[in-house]
Amino acid sequence: MKKIILFGDSITAGYAEGEITRILTDGIQQSFPQFEVINAGIPGDTTEEALQRVTEHVLRYKARWVTLFFGINDLATQHLVTQKEFQQNMTQLVTQIGRQKILLLTPPWADPLLHQEDRPIERIQAYREIILKIGAEMDIPVLDVFQKMIQAEVPKQFLQVDGLHFSKKGYELLTQLISAGIKKKESDLHG
Repeated sequence: MKKIILFGDSITAGYAEGEITRILTDGIQQSFPQFEVINAGIPGDTTEEALQRVTEHVLRYKARWVTLFFGINDLATQHLVTQKEFQQNMTQLVTQIGRQKILLLTPPWADPLLHQEDRPIERIQAYREIILKIGAEMDIPVLDVFQKMIQAEVPKQFLQVDGLHFSKKGYELLTQLISAGIKKKESDLHG
């Protein structure tokens, strides 16, 4: 069976109300019943951890499509992976997995009232720009999660009370974005 791998941190993992849920996995699975959807999201992960586990959690499955959703922990003050290292790590992940299989996601918006100290908006935007640049340079589709969130009248609706992890509405948005991205890749593949 063909596989879709969701590779990322706690947002990918489906972190809700203090525990990991299947909310994103199930949402993507409903859109693609012909695929096996494997969630390889681990809370707290940065691209450094992603590189350590890419073989075990991604490459061994020989997936058809892989979403790469990292950055919100890389840019956090307490974990800080520099912009240069982040770009190198993401490029290395893309190279190892194979750019033709990948959909990149930008880091999401985080509520500045709660996260201006550890995840300032300016820093989120800088890491978003890195993802956009990698996408453009390597010809990889980018799902601009940050942009979609801030276009909404009330971006906070997509977040839990912690101002960082996704709410049910946030997962609906994420599911729509990923599903549309994969459908486009499938369509391009089959001409």
